[in-house]
Amino acid sequence: MYYNKIRIPLLTALVIMMVLDLTGVIHVPAIIIFIIAFALIWYNIRIRRNASNQNYNNKK
Repeated sequence: MYYNKIRIPLLTALVIMMVLDLTGVIHVPAIIIFIIAFALIWYNIRIRRNASNQNYNNKK
């Protein structure tokens, strides 16, 4: 699916950065983690709204 081409790499990068930060290997500013997390949440909401609008338009 097209949407997963963007979400999966961002989610993977987020998890890797969080794990490396918690283990002390690298230091990632918290703002970077929050920005990526909020971007993923926003993108997921946008995808769901578009899908629901398309289903509603198809029923008319």
